[in-house]
Amino acid sequence: MRTAEIREKYLSFFEGKGHLRLPSFSLIPENDPSLLFTSAGMAPLKPYFLGAKPIFGGKEWRRITTCQECLRVGDIENVGRTSRHNTYFEMLGNFSFGDYFKKEAILWAWEFLTDHLKLDPARLWVTVYQDDDEAYAIWRDLVGVPEERIGRFGEDENYWPGGAITHGPNGPSGPCSEIFYDRGPAFGTPDETGPNTGSGDRFVEIWNLVFTQYDRQGPIPGPGILKPLPQKNIDTGMGLYRVAAILQDVEDFYRTDTFFPLIEQVALWSGKPYEGKASVSHRVIADHVRAVVAALADGVTFANTGRGYVIRRLLRRALRHGYLLGLKGPFLHRLAPVVAELLGDFYPEMRENLPMVEKQIRLEEERFLETLEGGLKRLDALLSGLKPGEVLPGQEAFRLYDTYGFPLDLTVEIAAEKGFGVDTEGFQQALEAQQERSRAAMAFEREIFKKGAQVLEELYAERGATEFLGYGALEAEGEVLALLAGDQSLGEAGPGTEVQVVLDKTPFYAEGGGQIGDFGLLEWPGGRARVETTQKTERGIFLHKARVEEGVLRVGERVRAVVDPGRRDTERHHTATHLLHAALRAVLGPHVRQAGSLVAPDRLRFDFTHPEPLTPEELERIELLVNRWVMADFPVTWRYMPLEEAKREGAMALFGEKYGEVVRVVRVEGSPLPGLESKELCGGTHVRRTGEIGAFLIQKEEAVSAGVRRIEAVAGEAAIRFARGILNRQRALAERLSVGESALEERLEKLLSELKAKEREVESLKARLVQAELRKEVALSEKGGLRYAVVEMPGLDGEALRQAADDLVERGADVALVLSEGRAVLKLSKKAKERGLEAGSLFRALTERAGGRGGGKGALAQGAGLDPATAKEALPGLLPVE
Repeated sequence: MRTAEIREKYLSFFEGKGHLRLPSFSLIPENDPSLLFTSAGMAPLKPYFLGAKPIFGGKEWRRITTCQECLRVGDIENVGRTSRHNTYFEMLGNFSFGDYFKKEAILWAWEFLTDHLKLDPARLWVTVYQDDDEAYAIWRDLVGVPEERIGRFGEDENYWPGGAITHGPNGPSGPCSEIFYDRGPAFGTPDETGPNTGSGDRFVEIWNLVFTQYDRQGPIPGPGILKPLPQKNIDTGMGLYRVAAILQDVEDFYRTDTFFPLIEQVALWSGKPYEGKASVSHRVIADHVRAVVAALADGVTFANTGRGYVIRRLLRRALRHGYLLGLKGPFLHRLAPVVAELLGDFYPEMRENLPMVEKQIRLEEERFLETLEGGLKRLDALLSGLKPGEVLPGQEAFRLYDTYGFPLDLTVEIAAEKGFGVDTEGFQQALEAQQERSRAAMAFEREIFKKGAQVLEELYAERGATEFLGYGALEAEGEVLALLAGDQSLGEAGPGTEVQVVLDKTPFYAEGGGQIGDFGLLEWPGGRARVETTQKTERGIFLHKARVEEGVLRVGERVRAVVDPGRRDTERHHTATHLLHAALRAVLGPHVRQAGSLVAPDRLRFDFTHPEPLTPEELERIELLVNRWVMADFPVTWRYMPLEEAKREGAMALFGEKYGEVVRVVRVEGSPLPGLESKELCGGTHVRRTGEIGAFLIQKEEAVSAGVRRIEAVAGEAAIRFARGILNRQRALAERLSVGESALEERLEKLLSELKAKEREVESLKARLVQAELRKEVALSEKGGLRYAVVEMPGLDGEALRQAADDLVERGADVALVLSEGRAVLKLSKKAKERGLEAGSLFRALTERAGGRGGGKGALAQGAGLDPATAKEALPGLLPVE
């Protein structure tokens, strides 16, 4: 059974049990600073486990099911070395928020595994928490699992979080029950001793049911108090890849259909088969490239910190293992399309963002490969000079890092493979000493000395961050502290020179929080420079990207910095973004969270979490709510406060922003609905009153990725121009159709009706053409007492293909396969079904030989992508013999 089929069976099964199917949430957790990546199926649903109402699409859902993509790097060193560890994986889950509990969760899990996946009940073992008599009784008495196949274990094995009773943390917790599949003695542990005993991979955990029923309270560490929760929850997870390995009867999930195509491709390029020591590198590459592609497709970018650091580490580890296989050039970007093809049906962002993903990976590969070979040679030389049991000095590990961009974890890993340790404390001391001398070292890559970077560091040390005056002014006088061009620091810049201008104070807003940077002019006696945009460093130094138009700009010059007033239409759109965010949550529910934004002078773009398209009625309510805010002309205020205080007051955090201990909170002092407010942490510029926004119009709403939607809108004059453009187009369309504007809709309906009539005529002609082609060309072959036909008929759509297949069956074919430009329909006669054939199974078997995808059931199956010549040859071999 293919992995995609298992995934769909699971989600459909729980939909049938009253669960709402949600698409996978992003790998980037929304408003959860405790996580770098979504690491479990329940992670995006935390608020609902803690009591928040699970509102989706305006309706409360207490039962949810998902297939969540997850990324974990806690055991990255084991990835590749074992056949069961990986970083990027898919977790199937069903969740209950105060609805059903242990009985239903256990019975449904068993039903799905045994009735729908057809796993042998005699090979299933279960474990429960040692004190959970309720779960034990359900397994024994209601499910019928023999007592000898039910294990009782302590809090380290069967409690969530593991060891929480004794060691914490405080908060929601509960016992859990795990389901294991016995793969047999060939996988280790000859005797049937059960899960959590013996050795090897014989007993594979495939399902974990967490019964969140207690609030753990008390000292940490120490014996905690388990106080019953008012709302009992269910959090379950089934390991998709582990189950796929079992159902596909392969040794491990790396040989399943979502991994092995990657391994086969690497084996082809490298000439090293997937066996022996080389298999470690194959597994690392297959796992890590999937994780990198998934993260990049979700919006992560390579960086020296945070999420970007993690995926950079994964890419470089995969590259190093490619190097070990003899792949000396960039190759991971060539695997990205394979990943997108394997996973893109369920995670469409992988296909949609593939060009960008390939480009980012290629550039990152090229950067790292420049230094990898030299670093490997140096490390080999250092290790060869050590005696058995010796440790590589920390200073040497740091030199590898500083000179070759060789990350410490890579040095540790390679040294461990050769039986040596690394003095990591000495490395850290050397790193800290170097950072004291210079801020030039950056994690994971060599930092080439740049005079401009040094100037910025010296400026910050001497003067601190740039003073921003733009909240209350559009122009101000400032002193030029530095002029940067590329990696050079200039003393002056003449006409035509492009420079980054650093001022001691500025009214120009630097790009951040979704708001683009200001542009305008820098003026001084006898000179002028045009600022094209403004950015800032992590230390808060503003960089004005400018081109000198007249005169010579010099360091030390006093300039008049003037923001283009038109640029500050961004204020209208920025405040409108805050109101839109609040309106979305009011109309759709509290699950809505910002997932990205763009605030420009002429438009705004707002990405948010939501599982389905918005209806016209929802969009109208949201738009009206924002405009009521605008028409009320409420004051917009802001103040600084401690971060924790802002959180207590319910201020929303903006996507991608980094917050210090003191934050700026922007608030609209009024609301069109009782209890609704707009209050967000934000460093951007805003209007003084909502009335300054003028008007607000939504232009479009669309999907960005699984579970993320996007709204594009306009405010102020841009909204007026947008509305006028629509009215002008409507008038022009009415004139072209020679009707009044009021009759435009009626005229359009008439044209559509006429068009449908013509389409019916065309379909009728197609049907007659199909019949004529069949009478002329159909030829039936026979195998095992069944007559079959494979016919290519170019130019037919899906309905015509199905009709052609029906006609073939009526003319005597027991198995009819009709192909047309990549599409295919398979139809079975009653006789073929009586002989045991099933259309869906036969079609899937056909795709395994002829490529493509598709499915069906009963007598009809259909799909696309089959190779016609291969399909013709393959079909007879799939039919039964007498």
